[in-house]
Amino acid sequence: MDDDGDMAEMYLSEKKSRMECDQSMMRFRSNDGLSVSAPVSPVSSPPESRRLEKSLSMARSRHESTKSSESATESIEELEMLLEAYFVLIDSTLNKLTSLKEYIDDTEDFINIQLDNVRNQLIQFELLLTTATFVVAIFGVVTGIFGMNFSIPFFDDPGAFKWVLIITGVCGIIIFCAFVWFFKYRRLMPL
Repeated sequence: MDDDGDMAEMYLSEKKSRMECDQSMMRFRSNDGLSVSAPVSPVSSPPESRRLEKSLSMARSRHESTKSSESATESIEELEMLLEAYFVLIDSTLNKLTSLKEYIDDTEDFINIQLDNVRNQLIQFELLLTTATFVVAIFGVVTGIFGMNFSIPFFDDPGAFKWVLIITGVCGIIIFCAFVWFFKYRRLMPL
């Protein structure tokens, strides 16, 4: 936008009118029967219509140069205003797209935080289930001991089974509570 020559080249309506004027001039020349591309002999003098055309062309170019210099500055100013309006519009659209991209990124981060929270809750629940499974496995060990085929005098007492279940249950609850306390101490669970 700083170079007036480039801005004048971007003013397409004036360029189009110049091209149409040149094309009409070419048609006029071809209708006269004169060849535009034929070389002119330097020895002979140009025909009368050719001299008239040259003088008209020179007068027109002088008139167009003064007229074009006045209209060129107006055209350049119009074009600059048009380009500035488009620049403001594009800049506004870019700002909207940038803020939309930031909003999308923030939403994506929020969703990832929520998913991480749910994942952590699942891991904590899995930890509790694993601990409970370990405690239940203790009962399996006791059952395995009582299922052996060797005799121990303790097995003959009818109330022994009840005491084994109570002691095993209390030990299991103590072990489970110890694990939960350890998880809270290590901040693995927000219990």
